[in-house]
Amino acid sequence: MIRNLLSTAAVSLLVSSSYCYSDTTYGVTQNAVTMGLSWNMAGLLPNGADGSLPYIKVDIHGLTYRYTMVKDPNSGATVYIRNEDLAGEGYILEEQDDWAAGDPGGTLQKYIRFPYTPASRFGDGSIDVEGDGQIIDPNVTYNYRLEVDDQLMMCVVTPLADPACPGFDQALLEYLNQLEVNPDDPFYDQWVQANLSLNDEADEQEVEETKMPEEKLANFEKELGGENTIEDLINTNQQRIFAALAAAPQIETYYIIDIPGGEYKDALTLEDTSLPDNPRAMRNLASDANHKKMVRSQYDREQ
Repeated sequence: MIRNLLSTAAVSLLVSSSYCYSDTTYGVTQNAVTMGLSWNMAGLLPNGADGSLPYIKVDIHGLTYRYTMVKDPNSGATVYIRNEDLAGEGYILEEQDDWAAGDPGGTLQKYIRFPYTPASRFGDGSIDVEGDGQIIDPNVTYNYRLEVDDQLMMCVVTPLADPACPGFDQALLEYLNQLEVNPDDPFYDQWVQANLSLNDEADEQEVEETKMPEEKLANFEKELGGENTIEDLINTNQQRIFAALAAAPQIETYYIIDIPGGEYKDALTLEDTSLPDNPRAMRNLASDANHKKMVRSQYDREQ
């Protein structure tokens, strides 16, 4: 009846589990059998059901059909309702109705439900009759689920809407290539950063090109110092001294020192008393005054 639907549904669940769809709609198609007993699924399902739109996912999970069989009661007939499998050979969906001899015919209606199966696998459908019989008033509809990923749809329609969108870098590059630079443009900062990055790469390349090759540098050192190289002229002891002076000293911080608490009493007591004048200081002051007086007297005589 229905072939490979369970395995297909398992694969579909594994694939769809990595996406986050924000809008889900359930629907039923119009009657597929309006222009004969065969039909194309493209005109029945929503746009993008064939997988052409990455942000739209359509799964079929049911089939409802009704028809009237007109036949000779003495003969038998078999009716097949089918959909080709676009992912392989044979049919993705096949339902069989047997009208045995002795059955006068009549109207038959069935409701079939199966696991969600990608609509992109459903090919052309048909109602086929084997034996002596005729189908009239057929009606075939499909139940489907439509899921739309709004975030992915925004990225497909406008890749520059979010830096997380696939193809954002390429879209930004194309935009910047035709951009008339304007500070008010929302992408002006990206344009500036892109140009700065190009300038930095150019500067690095220029520095590498101007760097002296090691072989020429060695010859230049020998020319300056005779047989000595730069390494020979360096005082290794002096280097070690500089390294030791530059080393950060490991000083034990004050807050980890344990100072015993308690009361600390004065060890020295001074008694109140009178202090005599220093006679030597008085004599020194008198000598200084006499000296200044003598020096001043010399200036007075010259005047």
